[in-house]
Amino acid sequence: MTAHDLRGSTTAQDEILRIDNVTKSYGPVRALRGVSLSIRRGTIHGLLGENGAGKSTLVGIISGQRSPTSGQIVMDGRPLHHVDVKTMEQAGVFLVTQEPMIIDNLTAAENLMLGIWPVKNGFVDWKALRQDALRILEGSGIDANALAGRLDAVARRKLNILRAMFSGGKVIILDEPTAALTVADRRVLFDFMRRLKSDGVTFIFISHYNDEILEICDAVSVLRDGGLAGGSEDVASLSSEQLTELVLGRGLTLFQRDRRDHAGKAPHVSLRDVKGQYLSLKAMDIAAGEVVGLTGLPGAGAKELARAIFGLYPASGTIAIDGTQRRLPRTPRAALDAGIAFLSDDRRRDGAVGKMSIGQNIALSSLPARARMGYIDRAAEAEIIDRYFKAMDVKAPNPDYAVDTLSGGNQQKVCLGRVLATEPRLLIVDEPTRGIDVGVKQDVLRIIDELSAAGVSVIIVSTDTDELVRAVDRVCIFEHGQIKETLTGEAITVERLRSSVQA
Repeated sequence: MTAHDLRGSTTAQDEILRIDNVTKSYGPVRALRGVSLSIRRGTIHGLLGENGAGKSTLVGIISGQRSPTSGQIVMDGRPLHHVDVKTMEQAGVFLVTQEPMIIDNLTAAENLMLGIWPVKNGFVDWKALRQDALRILEGSGIDANALAGRLDAVARRKLNILRAMFSGGKVIILDEPTAALTVADRRVLFDFMRRLKSDGVTFIFISHYNDEILEICDAVSVLRDGGLAGGSEDVASLSSEQLTELVLGRGLTLFQRDRRDHAGKAPHVSLRDVKGQYLSLKAMDIAAGEVVGLTGLPGAGAKELARAIFGLYPASGTIAIDGTQRRLPRTPRAALDAGIAFLSDDRRRDGAVGKMSIGQNIALSSLPARARMGYIDRAAEAEIIDRYFKAMDVKAPNPDYAVDTLSGGNQQKVCLGRVLATEPRLLIVDEPTRGIDVGVKQDVLRIIDELSAAGVSVIIVSTDTDELVRAVDRVCIFEHGQIKETLTGEAITVERLRSSVQA
């Protein structure tokens, strides 16, 4: 499979968008190296690649947010000589970002027509707005009069897609649209995309997950090191292993934890009578070195329990670590003082401080341990930074580089290094591999596994069933704030997890 395979069977009539020999340089750094690919009309075209492979740069150029250093974009057979957001949207190319651009206190209809509300005699024509919205939303399952803030994750993504279509979208770029969706939600979104594809809409679908590409896409392009590594116009002819080899440039051995049976062992962590909104847990024990997975539908209690333990979610109850019992922490500072560390599922919002350096981020959570009479022990700080910069294998020349210059996967490594630098006795990681490529994902899971081997208890909150199967000793499935079912050993399978969560 080479880059040539992507162009061979596409005729001018089939083609809606073509990228010809596009490069992008930032000073001496070449983010894109002569990328050429063709997108067929009325198809779903997958875009794969590791973090830092060039996907974001290419999407930025296609959507008009960035200008190419050289090369050309052709839309509907017409070369576009000046590329910006307005030009690309006028040509029919729209980007739907990972986080839906929604104004929560406006209705679905008002969000749908945002920026193009019909006007009559100098005032908004509300009747026309609602009529247009009802016509466009027909069959989508979205109530035109519902406040957008009350829509579920799938409906919010649908609304963004329909808004792009109503604005004249012919090619819609979906940037990791399944992030934070359950398996059932993903199925609903994919069915919606297939229906729109049958109406002639073209999608560029960005994902880190091979199974999503194989399920929904007609064609796929794979970027590696800023260039086109290959792909195919017929996704059905590819296997997951072939896609992984294209992404990485080599084969990959997927991580699989050597599961341990901790039944009957003395508990290292004990939770008792944990109660809060959407949460009612009588008891949970975790052994030293045990990795426990928590999963369930949104609001079922898994995420709420993890945040309650770290003082981020109001709840009553007690926690005992190494036999020392105390009430649940009320603040993250109290949790850190108790030996509890937490890695958020949203590294952009509360994981990394983008403008600070890699080293400053790594040292941040453990700062009080190095403070003496208002001064920081810089030598101790340098030692911590060097230790975890190397241990996390962060892909950067040195720890002085700003975190926001890193790829998503390397940002996640920095965040993990920050929480590990606190030397926790209980580590809680929420969706630790969301939004990172398959290679870095294995690195993160191995780091967690090594930490557990040193005796640290670990909680992994995840909706990724494959991740749970590969990384944990035990899985607790939540429903209505309680543990509905617990799986151990050979019972932990993708099929069993999916059926239990959705039941």
